[in-house]
Amino acid sequence: MKRAWYLGHSADAVGDRAILVGDPGRVRRIAKHLGDATLLPVTRGLETVTGHFAGLRITVAAFGMGAPIATIVLHELADLGVTRFLRIGTAVHFSPATPGDLMISSDAIGFDGTSSAYVPGNGPYPADPALVAALRMASMAQGHVPRTGRYASYDAFYRDVFGIDDEGRNRAEINRRKLIRKSILAVDMETSALLAAAQALNVTCATVCLGTVDALTQESLGPDETARGEQVLFKTALDGLVGFD
Repeated sequence: MKRAWYLGHSADAVGDRAILVGDPGRVRRIAKHLGDATLLPVTRGLETVTGHFAGLRITVAAFGMGAPIATIVLHELADLGVTRFLRIGTAVHFSPATPGDLMISSDAIGFDGTSSAYVPGNGPYPADPALVAALRMASMAQGHVPRTGRYASYDAFYRDVFGIDDEGRNRAEINRRKLIRKSILAVDMETSALLAAAQALNVTCATVCLGTVDALTQESLGPDETARGEQVLFKTALDGLVGFD
């Protein structure tokens, strides 16, 4: 039976749809919402669980941080037969998004080094519109109106997104002005590459993230608000993924 090189999982250990997360701790937190949750063997810190939700088999896999490893996880799972992907997590947000908003990707521009290996250029790479619609419905069913818009993804977080030294702050400010002109809703490190890889591999993909860092002020959402928002994010992701076919 086919087995993934880095993840180490076999095809019968995963579902036909997957949620991709950065933080490995999020895998176990989502697992609490799954029936018959089975934690798979961990290799290279890539924690994975497979379980059932609303009668469907779902795999949740962590990738850590960054486009290269995120696309490795997606590519390996796609090779095992997964056809529906959703990346969830947190992201830097621009107006009109406000702290704690859910932000769904309509598409993404790639300022990373991985996206163009799958689809030449820098995008925009589209998210699957039917999955986007299902996520919107799932969010609104909880009484939350999500934001939908364009993502931008970078590799060098402390140079291009969030400066912690003078050079990083200067570069990030130049990028912020550029992204405002491009009407970017959210910034992360993975969405563009995941959407490009999904396009190349003929699988469906979208992103939904919780807005936790204001792009202009760099103020962060508090821990209690983040924890509450994460639960809304989990339910939106699960309901949206099983509601889409």
